[in-house]
Amino acid sequence: MKKKYQVLAGLAVIVAVALWLAGCDHYVCTSGATFGGSCTASGSGLGTTGPGGSATAAFIFAVDTTGGTSGTATNGTIDGFTLNTTTNSLAPTANYTAPTVPLGDPGVGMVVAQGKYLYAAFQSTRQIFGWTISSTGTLTSVSNNTPYSAAFLASASTVVGQQTMITNPAGTLLFIAVPGSSEIVVYSIGGGGALTLASTMPTPGFAPLNLTTDGLGKYLYATEGNSVSHTPNTGIAEFSINSTNGTLTSIGTLATPMWQVAGEPTGKFLIGTTGESQLVNGTTDDDHLYVFSIASAGTPGALTELSPSTSTGTDSPFTIAVQPNANGNLVYSFGIADAQFGGFNPIEGFSINSSGTLTGLQGSPFAIQQGYWGQFDQTGAFLLEYGATVNVSTGIVTTQINAMSVGSGGTLNVISPLTLVTQGYWAVTDAP
Repeated sequence: MKKKYQVLAGLAVIVAVALWLAGCDHYVCTSGATFGGSCTASGSGLGTTGPGGSATAAFIFAVDTTGGTSGTATNGTIDGFTLNTTTNSLAPTANYTAPTVPLGDPGVGMVVAQGKYLYAAFQSTRQIFGWTISSTGTLTSVSNNTPYSAAFLASASTVVGQQTMITNPAGTLLFIAVPGSSEIVVYSIGGGGALTLASTMPTPGFAPLNLTTDGLGKYLYATEGNSVSHTPNTGIAEFSINSTNGTLTSIGTLATPMWQVAGEPTGKFLIGTTGESQLVNGTTDDDHLYVFSIASAGTPGALTELSPSTSTGTDSPFTIAVQPNANGNLVYSFGIADAQFGGFNPIEGFSINSSGTLTGLQGSPFAIQQGYWGQFDQTGAFLLEYGATVNVSTGIVTTQINAMSVGSGGTLNVISPLTLVTQGYWAVTDAP
């Protein structure tokens, strides 16, 4: 039996919004990124006490496939933005020079490591770019052979994997899912952000798409999904991680199909969703979140589904974000409305206790409907939500990131929205 938590009722129809974008696969332009193990636990539990009053709170980076000037650019760029809690604004970073990347390529992943290195991978040129993040949010290329040549990216996924490239919590290892060759590629992250390819590239037995680590970075988990229909396949492959060189050793595969799973800070549980939504893949909504315990004895790292629990609601969780800081216990889900051109469902919020039980937060669902994909900063004080919509009358695509502070009890308070030039992978990091 699966541990099912029906998502609380709530649906909002956004006028003149469609979720299929021309030339961008099926629902939103080839979007994806990392969460799960991509955040390093730091700070002092700000996730339940608010942003702490810092003026420059976080930096956001996003792939701009047009280079910011549609029709005239010869390169794409990485755009940079600053979240400022004094002015309550999310705006372009001052004195920022956007580094160039392949034109017209949204990437196959973007992630921040150790709070100071940014990596983005691109299929069109088979390259991984790396930058050092300054205290003001500007980017400088890491000096060790960047961009890195990565021929395996020819087989990487360019569609809808929110966690196709991640790091471990310490930010010392980089993992990339390569579904076309059924591999998971591992790099170690050395001094100055240099990448070194690990000696082995494990085969999980299927085409991996979304990845995560447990909250302590001991284990890696890979799900398989059909990137066209956005449906889960096969199950969850389990690996132990050699913390020194990144070598992965197979533990087994849990035969429970999931689209996305994410670890919580204690390393005891994974939370997952099948991502099945009537509008996106034509299946019946799966209105549940799933919780898996991670074995500490017997077969360490092996997953077990917890027993079911009764709840109510009808919204379908499409993706999830789990608070990463050491004192965090919050889980948020993001959904796409079933009605055609219906836009996004309100954000659902839950707490998870030491037994793995999820409990709906007071005030959830929150009346914030900007997107289908969320990421936390490293402290868990801020949650950012990404979504793309198209006006069916004009055909104009609007991509927006909504910045929110996480208040007492997990309440969400909108700080500022940001409209982007184009769609692609993105990442957030705390300001140093």
